[in-house]
Amino acid sequence: MIPSVPHNRGTAPLLLLSGLALATSGCISSDPASDRSNVDAIVGPRLDESVDLDTLGASPVSPPSVWNEAEPLDVDTAVRVAFQRDAGIRTALAELDLARAELAQADLPPNPALDLAIGVAVDGLSGAPAIVGVTQQLTWIWTRSDRVDARDADRRAMILLAADSMIHLDAEVRQAHVAAIAAEATHRLDRAHARATRRTVDAVTRLFEVGEASKIDLDRARLNAAESASAAEASRRTSRQMKLAVLARIGCPDASIDFELEGSLAFDGPAIPNEARILELARANRLDIASARMRVLSAEAECRLAGSKRLPEVGVGAAWNENFGDRQAVLPGAKITLPILDDGSAAIAAANARLDRARLELLSTRRRAIGDVRSFREAFLRADGQRIAYAETVLAPATETEVLAEAAYREGVIDLTVLLLAQQRRIAAERRLVNFQFTAAIDRISLQEWVGGSFDVPAVAPIVPPIDQNTASTQAPRTSARPSSHGPEIKS
Repeated sequence: MIPSVPHNRGTAPLLLLSGLALATSGCISSDPASDRSNVDAIVGPRLDESVDLDTLGASPVSPPSVWNEAEPLDVDTAVRVAFQRDAGIRTALAELDLARAELAQADLPPNPALDLAIGVAVDGLSGAPAIVGVTQQLTWIWTRSDRVDARDADRRAMILLAADSMIHLDAEVRQAHVAAIAAEATHRLDRAHARATRRTVDAVTRLFEVGEASKIDLDRARLNAAESASAAEASRRTSRQMKLAVLARIGCPDASIDFELEGSLAFDGPAIPNEARILELARANRLDIASARMRVLSAEAECRLAGSKRLPEVGVGAAWNENFGDRQAVLPGAKITLPILDDGSAAIAAANARLDRARLELLSTRRRAIGDVRSFREAFLRADGQRIAYAETVLAPATETEVLAEAAYREGVIDLTVLLLAQQRRIAAERRLVNFQFTAAIDRISLQEWVGGSFDVPAVAPIVPPIDQNTASTQAPRTSARPSSHGPEIKS
């Protein structure tokens, strides 16, 4: 028979340790709602107002609500569809939810261990011993702050990376759409050129029939028309391929390709900022730089946590015991693990190496950011300059020369070679112009992407508030009273 436990003596140590665990238990919630609100706050000013971030809560397998796969597709609609259907940004949000859960886990104390034992008499004596004990590890109390700081920095890094993934998605969709627009424009040019060469064949045929053109001229005209028709068919296939790429990027790879694209290669937005402003935006607004800073903070906290391995690990406990003679006792005790064989030096060395790596990654990210934006700006200025020059000084004269050559050939003033050369120069000029327009559009989108998503936001580093450990987890998202830290500034 199990002896009863007197309430006033046996359960007192258990109640004491239970109260200690409850008093020091974590209060950080695993609910990621406030973190997702922080993502929205960062992304909102950097993206076009047409992007509805509320659609991120919808299932990515649901049909898009803003496009029926048959209506013309403009670039803003394409971006909205992508935000409704893309799995990549939802993966980034899932990683953020994981980081939040790991933060909540880091704030929790280890569970107490309960020991129970009942003895069976084997010596003929009456009664049986009973032992009830509970132990609680205490080392987590003085390592809690470093552990929470490390996971909180990881959480803030994931908030920034989730926002960054949305900015990259917006840019990728816009680039895919403009590539499809350029391919379609090239196809229209090739079709027009094929019709023009067909008209040339008809004109040369009439002249050949009345004896004013040779068979060689007619064969050359037919060959040129055949080449133009082949180029038009190839560009048609390229245009379809680019439309398929748009469908794949917006998360609708199995949608019908029988839709029209809306948009043009012309852009009437604000001018590109000067280089000083571009560098200022890149240094302050790049979310990958801000995320790298958070990784440094996490590594610093991990270094402090590794340093605690040099200290003994401590646990306390208490037990209630009743022996065969019905004598009862309360046995308080402690468990101390001495750092003798494992003195923590290996863990400290590993943590220092991770900190060095995090700082070097921050340095590399900053340098890469500066190099990227300067390169994209120069590429845009080059392509935009060539676009303007070709439109004004090459395409217009080439078009006029072709018109004059057609009229002169009909009058017999020039031979077919001059006419065909004029046609080839005109189509080449138009193709080059489309290419320069496309390149300028791509470089502009890339530049805007790599300065942080927008030219219009202030050059202020994004702030992700650290977790407020003193606020109840059921409250709405809030700004912590503790000042935000952005980590060490490593100059490039």
